[in-house]
Parts: sequence; C-alpha cells; structure tokens
Amino acid sequence: MELCKMTVAEAIFKAIKIRKIDYVFCVPGESFLATMDSFYGSLKPLLVSARHEEGAGIMAEAYAKASARTGVCLVTRGPGLTHLTIALHTAKQDSTPLVVFVGQVPTQIRHREAFQELDVVEFTRPVSKWAVELNRADRVAEIVDKAFHIANSGRPGPVVISLPEDIDRSSGAKHSVWRGSTVGTPSPSALGVEKAVSMIEEAERPCIVAGEGVLRANATDKLVHFAECLEAPVFTAWRRFDVFPNKHPLYMGGLHLTSISNDLSDPLKKADLIIAIGTRLDEFTTLNYTSPSRNQKLIHIDQSPEDTGGIWIGADLALVADAGEAIIKIEGALKHSKRLKPSKARQTQIVDWREHYTKRTTPRSDRIGLKDGTIDLEGVYHDIVNILADDAGITCDAGDFGGWLIRYYKWNKPRTFFGPTTGAMGYALPAAIAAKLARPQAPAIAFAGDGGFAMTMSELETAVRLKLDGLVVLVFNNNNFGTIRRHQNREFPGRPVGTGLGTIDFAAIAKAMGAEGSKVSKNEEFAKAFKAALNAGCPAVIDIAVGGNSLEPWADNN
Repeated sequence: MELCKMTVAEAIFKAIKIRKIDYVFCVPGESFLATMDSFYGSLKPLLVSARHEEGAGIMAEAYAKASARTGVCLVTRGPGLTHLTIALHTAKQDSTPLVVFVGQVPTQIRHREAFQELDVVEFTRPVSKWAVELNRADRVAEIVDKAFHIANSGRPGPVVISLPEDIDRSSGAKHSVWRGSTVGTPSPSALGVEKAVSMIEEAERPCIVAGEGVLRANATDKLVHFAECLEAPVFTAWRRFDVFPNKHPLYMGGLHLTSISNDLSDPLKKADLIIAIGTRLDEFTTLNYTSPSRNQKLIHIDQSPEDTGGIWIGADLALVADAGEAIIKIEGALKHSKRLKPSKARQTQIVDWREHYTKRTTPRSDRIGLKDGTIDLEGVYHDIVNILADDAGITCDAGDFGGWLIRYYKWNKPRTFFGPTTGAMGYALPAAIAAKLARPQAPAIAFAGDGGFAMTMSELETAVRLKLDGLVVLVFNNNNFGTIRRHQNREFPGRPVGTGLGTIDFAAIAKAMGAEGSKVSKNEEFAKAFKAALNAGCPAVIDIAVGGNSLEPWADNN
C-alpha cells in the first residue's frame, strides 16, 4: 500500500529534522515560501535568517564543521545564488558536507530568462559535487535523501538542489524511505596494511601530515596513539591546526605559507617517509608543491578514491580508507612487526625540533609596543593565549593578521578552528555565529582584518538577534588590504595603488547594531578590553589599531 503523501515543503523539512540538524540558514525568497513556512514554530531545526547569502552559506558551512553534521541553507534564485558561491567554493575545497536549496522560477516559465532566472544546475556544477533540479513532487523525498548521501559520501562536499516555485508549493510528495543508515566506513585491505607496515619498517625518519579526514573520522585520539607508536613528528595540514593537540611533544606545527620561508619545516623536509592521513595535499600543505619530494616515499590515506594517490605527486602506497580505520589496522599490525625503535640520535633530534618550535611559537610577555608607539601584535597574542581556554572556537578570515594567529595560538582540542582553505574574506564573523550555535558552551572568537570584516559585518545584527554572548570579533585594522599591499611592496616597491582603505569606526558600528564595541591602540589596553568583551553578555567587537610598521609575523629574532 502506498505511503500517505504530504507537501513538498513538509518532505524537505522532515528530511532535515530526521538528521538532527538543529540550524538551517537562509536569506528569504519568494520562490520557497512554502518550505520556509514548514519551519514555523520549530526550534529544532531553527530557521536562521542572515543578512546576506554569503553569510548564510558560510554559517551553514561552518556549522557542518563545528557540529559534525550536514550544513543546510536556503537562498533565492539569480542574485541570491551568485552571492552564495563563495560558500559553495569554500565547502568544495574544504570537503564540507553541505546541502543547498535554491529557489527557481516556476517550471512553466523556465528557459524564458524570467525574472532572476538562472540555470542553477549549470551555474553551480563547477563548485558542487552534484546539482539537480526538482521537477516532480512525488520524487522530492527520494532526491533530497540522495543529496544528503552524496554530500557526505567519499570526499564530502556541497550539493545544490534547484527548487522551482510551483514545486515548492506542491503536495503529493512521498514520505522518505531513509532508514537512518550511515555512510559506509571504508577499511584498508590486508595487502595495503602489509605494504604500509613494510614501508614504515624500512623508514628511518618517518613524518606524519594530518588533515581534515582525521576530524571527519573523530580520530584525533587514534592519531595521537599512532604518532606515539611510531615516535614520529606530526604536522597538520593547511588550516587544519586542530587535528592534533599542539601541546604534544611530537607536534611540529601547522603547514602554511610561512613554513616555506622559516625553519620549522625541517622535520618534514628531512623525512624519508611521509604518511599523509586525511589530506588532499594542497598547495600550502605541500609547501608550494615541493613536499613530498621525489626522494621521499609517500603513504597517502584518505577515503576519497579520486584524491588518494591520484594527486600531483602520486603515491608509493594509496589506501582508500577511513582515517581512523587505517590508523587502527596499521598500528595493530606494527605491534607484530620487526620495526626497531628510533635511534638515540633521532630521538634527540625530535626533542631539539620540538624545543625550537616551542621557542619560535611562544609569545613573549614583555611586548609593550613598537618603537613608533603602535601596538605590538606579539603582545596581543600573549594576552589571547593566556586568557582563552582550549575549548574556545576560533574562526579566521584571510589576511596577514592570520599569520600571527598561526604562529602563536595553540589548538589542543578537535573542532575548535574554523578557517577556509580557499582564503575567502568575510568568513570569520558568519563562521563564529555558526560555531557559537553548534558549541554554545564555548566562546567563539572571530579574527578578521578591516577589509574582510567589512564584507560581512552586517551579520553582527544576526548575532545580536540570536543573543549570542561570548562571541567576540577582533578586527585588526590597518586601513589597508594588507596582504595585497605586502605583495605589492615586494613586486612594485614604492608604488601603492588600489590597496588603501578609508577609516571605519567598527566600535561605533557594533554599538549601533546592539553589540558592545571598543577600541584598542596600546598593548596595555588589550587584556582588559578582551576580558570585558568575553563577559559582555552579548556579541562584542574590539577594533585594534595596527600600525603600518608592524613586522611580518615571522620577521623577528625570537
């Protein structure tokens, strides 16, 4: 007997609710009014309206990272979708499961270039895993279930569903047949494990590079045990700094642009075997595609068949497997192997590397300002790391200010860092909102430059509306697109053009939106202002005046 039918909007709502997704983000549109109406009176899932589609998309993407669930957002057609593409690109490159519903013109006027009409499927294909248009009410539940499956399977990513207005208003949708199944966990073959053990046995200087797949598998503890078993140094992939506890004596740092020019990457460069776990080995993680070198052996472990072993450098062994499963199987086999403990010289070298890392990445306490009287960012980060606990959620925009964060901050718990590998500006504030919603017990701190913060600062009103206390935005304000100005000075010295910005009083804007706002221009002011912001009882912004003579993050003698 056929199951009782319901409206399309009810089918979409139930598909979200049964997956225990607590928040859905949107900018409202007339194309999907029925779907919006299905959330009326619902607290879980709660429909959260953002001020801009970029903000809504980033919130959904960061919510997925923070909650280990699928992010969901709703936007309208045409301009709404084009605004969303930054979030789609971020989810694609960051391997974030995301399901996006995009309003569309009614089916009876499709392909006439109607008001705000855009071919959603064709437009989003390059920045999604799958894009589909709903054109039959009786197949909505089936297609939506498939969308969630694709978003989470293999290498996760964004799926886009085009929702025509007449389909949104339709009835006749069948109930979902989703049975609560989980996406299968791939496990390495016995032959693959045997080969991995053989390569590890032969290696004298193994090194581990760990990425997002470890977080996805909730395998941080397993990774720690594995690293200790091998007594191998560990690096985290670009913007995956929370994969491995930074306080651990085997941790050597997060791979990033400045690793190319500083000396903290020696353990990686001198390795004879690199074990890459849960990372696609992108440009920055590989130090501009120089590591692994042709002279280094590579074991590449990830659950994505497309990326594992099929990257620019290939792999001596590619294991298509869940990170946690692979770690357990390989470590179990190593217990019965003939592998020798590292030599005394090797153990001493690892201790020396760790001491050097600690010295280079511990902010000094005596930083009271630069010679020109402007704020010393090393002193600011000394205060930050001594005030925040390990459970704080850290979100980060793109910009030179982020180099100081990467150098000095220490992540010791998984799912506490949220930053786009794409380098998308405007990410920090919307991501902090999502992190706070997903992890309400922990503070959420957004790090942004004045350029990036201004791109999405309207979402501060969203944070105020949601009554999010313990959400603090640190705006490093130099009235510049600072990263580009630095590149400009290097390639065209003395010819600044297009990178200067005017003055914005971010503290006043924060107050105008119902948040707290303060300004800091001297080191002795920061700690007090930061503590007050954390305890303000509402969102808060600290406008930090950064001088033009601030050194680059690694340009000192510490």
